[in-house]
Amino acid sequence: MNPPALCLAACLALRVAPPAAGPIYHPDPALWRLEVTPELGGWITTTSIQLTFKLVDPQDPDPPRNDRGIYAWWEDDNEWSGRPARKLTPADWKARMRAQRLAQEEYERRNGWRQRALRIWLNGEARSAQVRVGYAADETLECQPGENRLELFEPASGLRLVRTWWASAERTRLQIAQVRAGDAPEDGGLEVVEPGGDLAGNWRKTPSGGVAGWNRYVHANPPPGTYTLRWTGLPRQGSPCTVRVEAILDGGTEQERRWRFSHLMIPGAGPAILGTVDVEN
Repeated sequence: MNPPALCLAACLALRVAPPAAGPIYHPDPALWRLEVTPELGGWITTTSIQLTFKLVDPQDPDPPRNDRGIYAWWEDDNEWSGRPARKLTPADWKARMRAQRLAQEEYERRNGWRQRALRIWLNGEARSAQVRVGYAADETLECQPGENRLELFEPASGLRLVRTWWASAERTRLQIAQVRAGDAPEDGGLEVVEPGGDLAGNWRKTPSGGVAGWNRYVHANPPPGTYTLRWTGLPRQGSPCTVRVEAILDGGTEQERRWRFSHLMIPGAGPAILGTVDVEN
């Protein structure tokens, strides 16, 4: 190797050289704390939760500056992108790879204590998650209807956290939709006149919260009263066809009620009333 190339390899090796070996930190897990967000508890109206937890050592000698950063030996090597800025000779590249391997080994030697296994029980179902002290980790929890119980346990520290909450997925009380069949119309659309006289159609949202699209109407909390269903009509150049619509109130519950309506549509005859649905509190 010529002297300039040798000098370049030496400089590269020094730039990424591992820090001088020092004493390994021996943590006291009894001082750790377990942070969890969101807090959980009470009622939620969703079927899943994105849980974030983090083990924290208050005496951490080198806490991560970014708890969601890449926890690896190259975390502080901002100049290294996996590809050299300039073309290197094979000897230069070999020297750089050796220096980086040594840096990685030193990093693992000094930070191996961070790696921990967190035990998780959700409604009695066990799982585990690999975490590193000082770094945030995410876990998706799928809730069951009703009461839910979460327990977290970190063996080294003995930290244990228990949370309970109630989950009830939001549901739509009233759903009205066209039943597709071979002669179903491709023209016209569903409209719903609510008890107060408000018209839902063309994706307009009524003051009470009802929304009707082309062939579907939904309302999460429909006011009590009579809902009138109608089809807007067919163009004169169309063909006669039958509109079929199904309405479901409190679907999937003991109070579930269903209605089915059908109406022969004549082209050019204008809107037609399909039927009515009575909603009670």
